[in-house]
Amino acid sequence: MSARSATSLNPERVERIRGYLAGLSDPAGLAVSGQDLFRRHQQDLESVTPVELMELFNGQLQSGQTPEQIFQYLDKVINAVGHALRGQTLPQPEPGTFLHLLAAENEALEQRLGAIRSQLLQWTGTLAAHQGELVVAVADLAGVFHHYEKIQNILLPMLEKRQARFHGLALLWALQDHARQTVKDMTAQLQNPDVADDLVRKGLGQLFFALQGLVNKEQWILFPITAELFSARELTGMLAQAREYEPAFLPQIQYQAYFSGQDGKTLTSDSSLPEADLPGFPAASSFSGKSQPFLKTPTGNLTARQAEAVFNALPVDLSFVDADNKVSYFTRPKDRIFPRSPAVIGRDVDRCHPPASVHVVEQIITEFREGPRDTAGVWIDRKGKKVLIEYFAVRDEAGEYLGVLEVSQDITEIQQLSGQQRLLDWE
Repeated sequence: MSARSATSLNPERVERIRGYLAGLSDPAGLAVSGQDLFRRHQQDLESVTPVELMELFNGQLQSGQTPEQIFQYLDKVINAVGHALRGQTLPQPEPGTFLHLLAAENEALEQRLGAIRSQLLQWTGTLAAHQGELVVAVADLAGVFHHYEKIQNILLPMLEKRQARFHGLALLWALQDHARQTVKDMTAQLQNPDVADDLVRKGLGQLFFALQGLVNKEQWILFPITAELFSARELTGMLAQAREYEPAFLPQIQYQAYFSGQDGKTLTSDSSLPEADLPGFPAASSFSGKSQPFLKTPTGNLTARQAEAVFNALPVDLSFVDADNKVSYFTRPKDRIFPRSPAVIGRDVDRCHPPASVHVVEQIITEFREGPRDTAGVWIDRKGKKVLIEYFAVRDEAGEYLGVLEVSQDITEIQQLSGQQRLLDWE
């Protein structure tokens, strides 16, 4: 296995292993024992490649299985192919690349998980006396969400653009959402002073299993594939996009060191690299030149530089999805609420949302496209702020549907307004 490529694909082996998956997911129960089923497919299972595993699970999703249904047998499959995965010669992420940053964040996560395990082994008696320490330690694990955001908004879109077979990575996103919810549930459980020790230990076991399982899947499957498909230069371009995100567990000084001496615009200005390969944040430019109007309307003209500055000056996040359901534009305000990366440009909008909420996105677009509705909105609590998220159908003067505009705004201070302020007061 060590001499094999992580991205090598044997279609015949994939089809044979589908039989193994069918046996595991048999709704009537296994027609044969699990051991017999494994032995029938052992040779294929012990030589499977990371990309073949992705192909298998993407196929399950495309056949109509939900992530929740796949979860019922996913860990059995990972255990069955453990020999193949652990037998790989794993690439060492090159410093100054996106994979190096992701690996460092995973290492920091594992250190925190190890510290919690050590505490549990050292403590005697009930956990009640240490519940406060556990609450803090488990709540701190929520920092892994920033790690998942980078993967969801940078790496997954780039993989999709590189090869069509990666268009079905919803299962990984669903696993990350499951881990996120597990952290939240465990934190809430520990805040209950009457929670029983056995429930705490069971919950922590599930938490460790979910988080460590994702670390392993990244290390054994996602990272080897990425290392083979992208050059160091391309991975450096992805790293430039990560600057827009918060670090997962890493101190700010260590996180910023990854970008020391690097500039997203400089990294992506090399015309020798296709934009799809190395997206970044290049300066806006007009089709007819920087000094000429880029946007001509009945109410005035703007150059590309002016238009970009105007949109980014608005105290809202704007994202536009075109009539083909492709993400085609987003703004970069000073204090963006939800992170976005150039890698998502051109991506199907349903791949930009967790699998559990895709049906809501599709419903909004259908209602807008067919005309019954023109607006929709929700409001949520995020990082201590009240955030209003509104969707607007975009149509031309003839009423033709052009797409959807998403507008997100922090309304925390707006909610607190009262009376009037008729004069400017900067104090």
